[in-house]
Amino acid sequence: MRSFTAKLNSAESKVNILMVDDRPENLIALEAILASPNYRLYSAHSGEEALRHVLTTDFAVILLDVQMPGMNGFETASLIKMRERSKHVPIIFITAISQAAEHVKHGYSVGAIDYIFKPFHAETLKMKIEAFVQLYQYQEHIKLQNELLKVIGETSNDTIVTVDEAGIMQTLNATAARMFGYSPDKLAGRSIDDIVPGLSSFLHAEMSQGARLIETTALRKEDIPFPVDVQIGRASIVGHQLYVCSIRDVTDRKMMEEERFRKIFDTTPCLIALRSLKDKRYINVNESLLQAMGYEGDEVFNQTADLLQYIVDSDDKGAERHNPWQPARNVRIRYMTKSGDLRHGLLSSEVMQVHGEDCLLSVVTDISERVFLEKEITRLDRLNITGEMAAGIVHEIRNPMTTVRGFLQLSKNNPSKEYTDIMIEELDRVHNIVTEFLAVGAQAPTSRKLKHINTVIETLFPLIQSKAMTGNHDIALDLGECPPIQLDEKEIRQLVLNLVLNGLDAMPSGGQMKIRTYADSKQVVMEVRDQGSGIKEEFLAKLGTPFFSTKSTGTGLGLSVCYGIAARHDAVIKVQTSEQGTTFFVHFNL
Repeated sequence: MRSFTAKLNSAESKVNILMVDDRPENLIALEAILASPNYRLYSAHSGEEALRHVLTTDFAVILLDVQMPGMNGFETASLIKMRERSKHVPIIFITAISQAAEHVKHGYSVGAIDYIFKPFHAETLKMKIEAFVQLYQYQEHIKLQNELLKVIGETSNDTIVTVDEAGIMQTLNATAARMFGYSPDKLAGRSIDDIVPGLSSFLHAEMSQGARLIETTALRKEDIPFPVDVQIGRASIVGHQLYVCSIRDVTDRKMMEEERFRKIFDTTPCLIALRSLKDKRYINVNESLLQAMGYEGDEVFNQTADLLQYIVDSDDKGAERHNPWQPARNVRIRYMTKSGDLRHGLLSSEVMQVHGEDCLLSVVTDISERVFLEKEITRLDRLNITGEMAAGIVHEIRNPMTTVRGFLQLSKNNPSKEYTDIMIEELDRVHNIVTEFLAVGAQAPTSRKLKHINTVIETLFPLIQSKAMTGNHDIALDLGECPPIQLDEKEIRQLVLNLVLNGLDAMPSGGQMKIRTYADSKQVVMEVRDQGSGIKEEFLAKLGTPFFSTKSTGTGLGLSVCYGIAARHDAVIKVQTSEQGTTFFVHFNL
């Protein structure tokens, strides 16, 4: 049998046409009419010569003269049609003698497909030949496609099944015998569900959704299950819907996947458990889980009791017991070991099928060490902050107390009103430091009412402007339209004053400060912008820390008070700084 490449090449090359006539001048005339780069013309001067050509060459059409000496056209046509390879070749009879009905009828009876009477019209003949050539080429392509599909079906490792709309198998290739244990003729006429349970119900639904591939389980002879991939295509033939199903045995692939899964399952430090959803038994657990929980394998395998208890850590509802049969993604949990130790972990779980059985795969990543380190870091941070605050308090209070003690010693020998006034000022300074420090630790505003922030700023503006003028500064307001928000007016005054005074202290003489407000659908924003030299980047993270200050005479409590007030108002303070100045943004949520 010729290769497909040879057949394709022959289908795409010139088309063979046979002309049979005992008169050379007629053959010359036909060659002149049919001359084309797409045709290869063969000439025969007798019926015998025509038969020799037919034995060796495939023709798209044969032009056959009826009246020839020896074997006439009718006899030649009969012999051509008797041969299997040439019986479907269209034959056009050419005659100049008789147009009688009996004569024409006899021509059709021996296999003619058309009759042309001499003298014939050249263009009509060309058009007829072109039509037969196109039909021939189409048929050749169909033959090649059918042969190709047949070879694919015979050599494929997949079972190819055609199924009608009712789910009845129409045809199967030879692979079906190897895959299912039945010969194709034993399966034809049966439901596709007999070998792939439930597939018929998927045909219409899956194809309407554009799905092309289904992973499912098939049944060999004697109902032995095995995993398959089913690829579905749909075709319409003579108004009937047919489905072409390619069924591939993926047992080897599944075994490889299971082997990879097993290696991961056995070697991962995560705690993994595989449980059946049907009877809730433990199908498998890995060594990491057994070691972490303190169980032996026979205490867990095939047990149905919930040996592994999960408790979800919830910020909203406190601790609550987790439903172990619900899929989860990185849920923070606590779980108890056999010895009663409570450990921390992240739980992820997924429903999956293993050998056709619905299972729940649970994976716990133990984070107990991380939680311990987080708590230690938090504790050390608190100790560090406490130490810094204590050092700040000692430093700020020791200076005025040293002054008071010194003047008290002087007053023992030389009492003076001037000494007394200085000591009172220093004691007032200590009082102010303690008051500000207590304000940092205040827990809740005394009174929050619906107020316009612009009104608070306008009330303070004369005081702010007076302070600015003493330092030769300018201050400007740009107050946009803002809705009222819940404010403690006393605390907001302190917030504005602290931010403004810090900005004025940061600016050189002649600088300008701007206070701006605006709002959108979600928040009201207040900006306080100065023209100072900016805040160094390494200091930004420490802003708001008590007793941290960039000013030589500052206590570092002003900004701490601001951050505390903002927090109590559910507001957020943000900072933008550069060498051209610093802007503090206070965002109040609506």
